[in-house]
Amino acid sequence: MNRLISLGTFKFVKNRFEIAKDTSRYLLNAYYYLTPSKKKSLQAELDGFSKENGYIGSQASINWKNRNTFKGAEQLALKLYGSFEISRVNSIKNSDNFRIGGQASITYPRYMIPFFSIKENNLYPPRTSFLIGYEKFIKQAFYTQNIFHLQYEFNWKARSNTEHTFAPISVTYLNARNVTDSFYAVAKLNPSILLDVYSEIILGSFYSYTFTTINPTDPNQWYFKGGVDVSGNIAGLITGARDTRQKTIFGTPFAQYVKGDAELTYRRILNKKLQWVNHFAIGIGMPYNNSSMLPFSKQYVIGGAMSIRGFSTRALGPGTYAPNQNGISFLQFIGGDYKLLYNSELRFPLVGSFSGAVFADIGNIWTKDTLLFGPKGQLTKDFYKELAVASGIGLRFDAGVLLIRLDLGIPIRKPYLPDGQRWVINQIALSNTEWRRSNLIFNIAIGYPF
Repeated sequence: MNRLISLGTFKFVKNRFEIAKDTSRYLLNAYYYLTPSKKKSLQAELDGFSKENGYIGSQASINWKNRNTFKGAEQLALKLYGSFEISRVNSIKNSDNFRIGGQASITYPRYMIPFFSIKENNLYPPRTSFLIGYEKFIKQAFYTQNIFHLQYEFNWKARSNTEHTFAPISVTYLNARNVTDSFYAVAKLNPSILLDVYSEIILGSFYSYTFTTINPTDPNQWYFKGGVDVSGNIAGLITGARDTRQKTIFGTPFAQYVKGDAELTYRRILNKKLQWVNHFAIGIGMPYNNSSMLPFSKQYVIGGAMSIRGFSTRALGPGTYAPNQNGISFLQFIGGDYKLLYNSELRFPLVGSFSGAVFADIGNIWTKDTLLFGPKGQLTKDFYKELAVASGIGLRFDAGVLLIRLDLGIPIRKPYLPDGQRWVINQIALSNTEWRRSNLIFNIAIGYPF
């Protein structure tokens, strides 16, 4: 029954057992009743959003799905979308953003490997996915990005609480065009924004492993996810790449890096009304030879509702670097090659569907090189002196199908301040309007942060 449900083509799966009457052995006949889902579906979405970098906008998308494309539970999905973002900040007015793109994917409930046959787990069918996508991003009056993506991926389970994902082919091609003199003029004041117009090819592969505790009533709950992501190894050997952006494929430099991630969450159920949750994450990216930094889509970011909640997204790091408003507005994000994060949260019920939390967050990101953010962003032996610390309280509403989370964070330690002045807990002034405007960070999110 688990296998039939996992196929995704049936709306309902039920079973019934009867004693076998024509045998002296204790046997049961099993009957399965299948209610097919609608084979094809069409969905339209319209979203509105506001970003912390001063943009407001909207996105419209159309999604079409065929749940039984070749009569073997293959799921074909097509998506088209378009969006716009309008700046509300005077310094970057007339630099609105526009996106248009599409994506096609097909998923098979089995291994699809040429010339090979792999025995499947009877309980948990594997999945093989092929994906191709394109997006055009226009930053008005500054530049245009064309992004192509191709991926070949396997996903399978050995047991109910373990999951493996392996993508032997994951190719991303970013091509920047129509870069204006106005953009280069801004880049002279803030070189880090040049990352937005670096054309690059990522010839990658990645593997990830996930483990969760089987028993949901166990007082000690564990979650672990680890992965390895590599790019450009074979291309580097063939071309003999040695220096940054020295070698190209079809006229475009290719990325070379090895990246490893590990994430561990421990939840201690103290009693029916109290839970203590701890989360630790570490990421190490090692760009080499043809790359001096990770591609922008692979870099680590920190701050915001899912990490250090006393700092806005992209307003923290790398290292002791202090992002200015101009950089935050122009960069799609501000990231690094290394990441360290620890969160601790005490969760407790309030009234009805409402619950509360008290939390503390610690972490930062760093870069390998000084190319974009200078020596302030570079990882050194004194990295522990550059950790940001935040704390706060949270309110959550469990609506059944989703959990709405509101977290109010306060920075306790600001790594971009001069050494010896980074602890700011003694400067908390809740009655001061200017302090509240600069330091109270309000996060709205769906679901728990970890």
